[in-house]
Amino acid sequence: MKKMMLILVMLLVASVGLFAQGGSEVSTIEYKLSHTAAVGGHFDLIANKFVETLDSMSEGRFKGTVYPAEQLGKESQVIQSVQNGVIEFTIIGHDPLAQFVSDSAVLSLPFLFKDHEQAFDILDGAVGQELETKLVAKNLHILGWSNNGARVYTNNTRPLEMPADFVGLKFRSPENPVNLAVTSSLGGIPSALAYGEVYTALQQKTIDGQENAVINIYPSKLQEVQKYMSMTNHILSFVVIVASEDFYNKLSDDDKALVDSAAEVARDWHRGYVDDLSTELTQKMIDEGVKVNYPADMKPFQEATKSVHEEYVGKSISVELYNKILQQL
Repeated sequence: MKKMMLILVMLLVASVGLFAQGGSEVSTIEYKLSHTAAVGGHFDLIANKFVETLDSMSEGRFKGTVYPAEQLGKESQVIQSVQNGVIEFTIIGHDPLAQFVSDSAVLSLPFLFKDHEQAFDILDGAVGQELETKLVAKNLHILGWSNNGARVYTNNTRPLEMPADFVGLKFRSPENPVNLAVTSSLGGIPSALAYGEVYTALQQKTIDGQENAVINIYPSKLQEVQKYMSMTNHILSFVVIVASEDFYNKLSDDDKALVDSAAEVARDWHRGYVDDLSTELTQKMIDEGVKVNYPADMKPFQEATKSVHEEYVGKSISVELYNKILQQL
């Protein structure tokens, strides 16, 4: 922890002088983009795409460095450092945003969107702007929403064709109450477990299955310890490009436009990349022996999980925001 704090202090000192008195920029603006995912993964790729694009568009006036794999701290530490202006940018999944703006949890509701394309039509409009305005008040400036895959279930017992197939099976979900509630509503036994422990738990049969997006399942090699993958797509996940509002607000209008444009380029590229990657990795799962099924009728799944919507809407999630989304579907 002391070493991590020293690194962050040194980085903050290195950032001093980026802005002269009165807020005008000096010739080079150095910045950091931190994320907690592995080098070479899709989080790392969008991070590098953003940095390369911004540095190129600015003809070298912006000079960024990507710090992957928790080099500058765990996710909660990185987000806090972005809020404090110690780190200028981060790439995260959407789930942690609910800690700062509870309405962000609306994105985790099961079967809310048909697919990512529909979700992006809404997030790129007034609904996204409403969430972004609330997050700016927490010093988190959202630059773009991208694709973190659709969550599916894997297990070792049987293909999941209907909610009744979940009964008696224990599934790992992240420590997110919505995810746990979804598994429970479908008849399964939810188990909150750190993702790093999932492979061993499946291997030792302390859990029967888990739920995640295939773009995360395959790199974790869960196909080695799972027989079935059921393409429920019950929750869509999102990648978020986030800037420190303190940093962003000090930029000139021209430089803000450069940052916005670079984020848009990285976002659009990443959306397409993840779509292709999901298809590719699903086929690899099949090639390596996993039996993949697509439930013929999703209505029973949607009906079973309505209780999750009822549990959160009107409490932690605004009824007005929820209805605004429904009106656009």
